[in-house]
Amino acid sequence: MLGLFATRKFAGTFAQSGASLRAFESTLSTTAESAAAKAAAEGPKLVKYPYFVRRTRFQSLPVYRDTKNGKTRKLTVIRRVEGDLEALRTDLIQALGEDSQIAIKKISQQLVIKGDCTRGIREWLTKKGF
Repeated sequence: MLGLFATRKFAGTFAQSGASLRAFESTLSTTAESAAAKAAAEGPKLVKYPYFVRRTRFQSLPVYRDTKNGKTRKLTVIRRVEGDLEALRTDLIQALGEDSQIAIKKISQQLVIKGDCTRGIREWLTKKGF
């Protein structure tokens, strides 16, 4: 109700001052060609990977530290992986180094990396755009 009165009040003020009300133009493109041209000119190209790491419901990356064997064996687990696990494994080997040991759990769609490298993997995944 207050909005209705405020609109009438401001409309009267504009009418008295001689200013005209005008509508805003739409920023949406009417043709698909011009939208594609704008997207190509403005934004970076999206890179597609054969795998995808889905974020959690709190928007954090699903990279976890796990300890076993009386807290003497440290592991890093990447969960919520979709797509080609082998391609993600080869990319991680290139990023972490050739001596890294990475195991694939196909049933649970997880990667298990020997050692605590959660921080490095999170940074690497964010650089890749996940």
